[in-house]
Formats: sequence, structure tokens, C-alpha cells
Amino acid sequence: MEFICLKCKTKERIPHEVVEFLDETDLIGVDTSISPRFDCQNCSGKMVPIYYIGINGKIYEYKED
Repeated sequence: MEFICLKCKTKERIPHEVVEFLDETDLIGVDTSISPRFDCQNCSGKMVPIYYIGINGKIYEYKED
């Protein structure tokens, strides 16, 4: 699954199983309107999925402004 940094636009592949596992463990008390995020290894930005259907059925899609 491909993620992109909102700050520096670096792309990184993260295994789908890892994203789903973290998505599932975050269901309790977490704002589901925000996609799963990871810290960027190149800067202080946050990485978001380019396209992901969460375990709750919500579609998260990155779009350039």
C-alpha cells in the first residue's frame, strides 16, 4: 500500500497487513474521519494513504490541492 508525506511528498510502501492491523487497533476512541498515518522518515511530516478502504468501510483517498 502506498503512502505519501503531506509535507515533502515522499512516497513509501507499507504492507497492507500492517495498515489494517493498526487501523483495527485504533478503532476505540479514534477519529475515523482521519486516515491511518505514519511519521515520514525524511522530514517531520505525516504520511497518509494514497488510497485505502478502512476496516470500517470508509474510503480514504489522497488528492493534491
